[in-house]
Amino acid sequence: MIQLRAVTKKYQNNYALKNINLDILSGEFVFLIGASGAGKSTLIKMLYKEEVPSSGTVMIGGINIPKLPPEKVPNLRACMGIVFQDYKLLPNQTVYDNVAYVIRTLGISSKEINARVIGALKIVGLSDRLKAKPSELSGGEQQRVSIARAIVNGPPLLIADEPTGNLDPKNSMEVMQILEQINQRGITVIVSTHDVNLVNYFRKRVITLDNGEIVSDIQAGTYDQQ
Repeated sequence: MIQLRAVTKKYQNNYALKNINLDILSGEFVFLIGASGAGKSTLIKMLYKEEVPSSGTVMIGGINIPKLPPEKVPNLRACMGIVFQDYKLLPNQTVYDNVAYVIRTLGISSKEINARVIGALKIVGLSDRLKAKPSELSGGEQQRVSIARAIVNGPPLLIADEPTGNLDPKNSMEVMQILEQINQRGITVIVSTHDVNLVNYFRKRVITLDNGEIVSDIQAGTYDQQ
């Protein structure tokens, strides 16, 4: 599904990524770990063309992402779910409207929109909070809304950049369990994280970055394996 070949990203005299070669198969669950500045966020941003490599290729489903013209980038992002550390919810909109927002431009019926939104909120356990505003929710609930928004269009790929960075251990575990359940539905999940306990608990594929290079890639790995 995802192929990176000889991907390098250089900012003036500093390398964010150096000669990255990586394959992620459809349906995998991957943790991307490493210290701050290791290159995790740069790599993730390349998948949805927030960043482009200085050299090398980034392919998703046979599409050469760096060469994608600007007018097609929204279509690319509509085909993937993206979850951020800071939720990025619309503060004046209800939970329902936050989730529906991304599919209201697709030209589908109100009935279909309703079915998709209710279905996504059921997956994240928030069917009873449809009319709540983000300010009325806990941090964990807000992140679950952002996950529902990310999956409401049925994307084959879900990218989560530090999704538990602002959460306590209990909410972090709940969010990661939801991501695991989504993965079990056949969706490819990539999670960038600093959370040692979550990585060690879930024992997924663990890719470690250090100074812009992949230093280990272990199936059913833990945070400290090299």
